[in-house]
Amino acid sequence: MRDTVRVSACESLSEEQYARWVREEGFGELRQVLFWRWDPVGVEDAFPITADEYDDYARVLMSRLRKGAGEPQVAAYLLSVEREWMGRRFSDDAKLEALGERILDWFEESLSLWMERSDEFH
Repeated sequence: MRDTVRVSACESLSEEQYARWVREEGFGELRQVLFWRWDPVGVEDAFPITADEYDDYARVLMSRLRKGAGEPQVAAYLLSVEREWMGRRFSDDAKLEALGERILDWFEESLSLWMERSDEFH
C-alpha cells in the first residue's frame, strides 16, 4: 500500500490546470468510482436519480488527492464518512483498502491521460 502519492503529473500542474482537469474529467470520473465501487448505502438501484449521492465526498477527495493523500488516507476518509455521516460502518477494511488503491491508480492515470490529450502540454 502506498502511504503517499508522488504524482509528477499532478505536481507539475498549476492550480488552474488542476481545476480545469477536475472540471473537465476528474470530478465526473471520481463520482462514478464512488457511486459504482463504493456505494455504502446502496443507492445504485435508483440510478440516475441518485447519481449525485456521493458528490460532496468526491469534492473532499479531489482536494486531498491534490495534496498528496495516499491509499491509507483515502480509505480512512471513506471510513470516517461511513461512521460519522452515515451513522455506521458499511465497508470492511479490505474493501476500503482496495478502493483506496483503485482511486489512487485512477487519479494517476486520469491526470496523465488528460495531460497527453491536452493541447496545453504540447
